[in-house]
Amino acid sequence: MKAIFFALLIALSIANFSGTDVHEFTQDDFKAKVQDQKTFWVIVEYSQLSSEQRDQVVSAAEALKGMINVGALSNGASTTLRVYSNGQAIEYPGEWEAQEIVNFAFDQIRDFAFKRVGKVPKKQGEKTPEPQIDESDVIVLTDDNLDETILNSKDAWFVEFYAPWCGHCKKLAPEWAKLATSLKGEIKVAKIDASVEGSKSKTKYKVEGFPTIRFFGAGEKVDGDYESFDGARDYNTLLNYARETNRKLKPLFFEQLVNQQQFTDNCLKSTGICVLLFVPHIYDCDQECRDGYLNTYKESVKPLKSKPLVHFWSQAGDQYELEEQFGMSGAGYPSVLALSPKKQLFSKMRGSVTSANVDRFLNNLLNGKEQVSRFGSVVPIEEVKN
Repeated sequence: MKAIFFALLIALSIANFSGTDVHEFTQDDFKAKVQDQKTFWVIVEYSQLSSEQRDQVVSAAEALKGMINVGALSNGASTTLRVYSNGQAIEYPGEWEAQEIVNFAFDQIRDFAFKRVGKVPKKQGEKTPEPQIDESDVIVLTDDNLDETILNSKDAWFVEFYAPWCGHCKKLAPEWAKLATSLKGEIKVAKIDASVEGSKSKTKYKVEGFPTIRFFGAGEKVDGDYESFDGARDYNTLLNYARETNRKLKPLFFEQLVNQQQFTDNCLKSTGICVLLFVPHIYDCDQECRDGYLNTYKESVKPLKSKPLVHFWSQAGDQYELEEQFGMSGAGYPSVLALSPKKQLFSKMRGSVTSANVDRFLNNLLNGKEQVSRFGSVVPIEEVKN
């Protein structure tokens, strides 16, 4: 029974390249046909091989067919690729891409041939060492902490799902590092190795190739809610996409106005427009009545969440001085006031608070079509205890 089990394991381990131009070896015939012979082979030795790595080796074998032999050996150890010449192994140091593997194989044959004539000239287009990349601002995530870190965060995240052997990922690395530095404090830039066997993140976030890039918007997150980036992977394109998508996906700011610090941070320091919804006092309108007004307003402004707007609500009388300053106390409830602290302009919405009226009022404001008046400083905000 054990013999059958081990035979099955061996059969499974060498079944990766069936039907391709890659010759599959066992340990015994590898020694006899490769290590003990004066032949030239490109050999991939592997324990576990990703589908992407396998496909690149198969493509290289197709390109080298009839010129250089390509083989595979399941060794139960680490995965590597070597060129064997006269039984001597030369480890391949490059990217797992068919073109690079082919280039390396021909370089070794070329060196071997020139050694026979006593000279090894410098290779044409020989690569210079790659510069060091400062990735200190790139956050490194793992399968174990990806969901917990991102889904529990209210920050925006730009995440690269990569593989260490992926050539495109290596090319992206300096651009990604530069991007992380530029977006520091604005959008979190991270990476995760999704090439690990059994990667949960690879399956969950539908990673079908490397690199795969996903954007997670700021605010409370819903599992599975993300944007896919499919553009050019250069710094400027990535930067513009991140900022535009962050703006588009930013959460709606709609809070009860409760203190001066909150108002200063989110309104007075804002370069956009602050909109205040005044609703009837809880004694004049019960919880269900108030929630109805708040929900109607919230649904009305959701389509405008990417615009430079912040929204507050306050029940009648809680901010009496503020209502008096802008003539809201006699306007009836609910009512809407808009302030532009930077321009020191304000406007009051006319008509009832319906979805159509709110939409029209705010769009007119944004397009400079609404009647406005000037104001000086805003009166202090009263602290409200719920």
